[in-house]
Amino acid sequence: MPKIQPFTIIKDSREQEGYTFKPSSSRYHKCEGMVVRKLDTGDYSLEGLEDKVCIERKASVVEFANNIGHDMVRFNKEIKRMMEFPHRFMIFEFSLSDLMDFPDRSGIPQEDWGKLKVTNKFMLRRIMEYQMHNGIHVIFCDSKKNAKWTVLSILKRINELYEVEGNNDK
Repeated sequence: MPKIQPFTIIKDSREQEGYTFKPSSSRYHKCEGMVVRKLDTGDYSLEGLEDKVCIERKASVVEFANNIGHDMVRFNKEIKRMMEFPHRFMIFEFSLSDLMDFPDRSGIPQEDWGKLKVTNKFMLRRIMEYQMHNGIHVIFCDSKKNAKWTVLSILKRINELYEVEGNNDK
């Protein structure tokens, strides 16, 4: 097995409640930690591979509903920019059950449910379209902890992929 080069995770400076990655190493990888700086697209990437991988994080069903509802124009531009990346992911810190139960347990008062413009079925439709038409991998992680480990695993695999493919030429 070829020696895998160390990698540094980039966290977008506008990402407020995201993850912290500390330096760690094992026989298979060496994460040198994290830097925080502005990414034009997405919330996480890899230093030196910013044009290869883009990870967009969604903390809650309500956040995603707002993205495809009130913030639709801005979010559609984000989706369009994601198309430039060979590896694009949307990571949900909630489950498919949470999505399908929306607006139950969302924190939105029941008296306001009739005002909602976005339904659970519409959100599911958009997710399927992002996967089928935009090639975005959408992963339901059920929790912030699981989502963090998923992001780290994705970034490790992307680092390995480009180390093997490019033979250290990123």
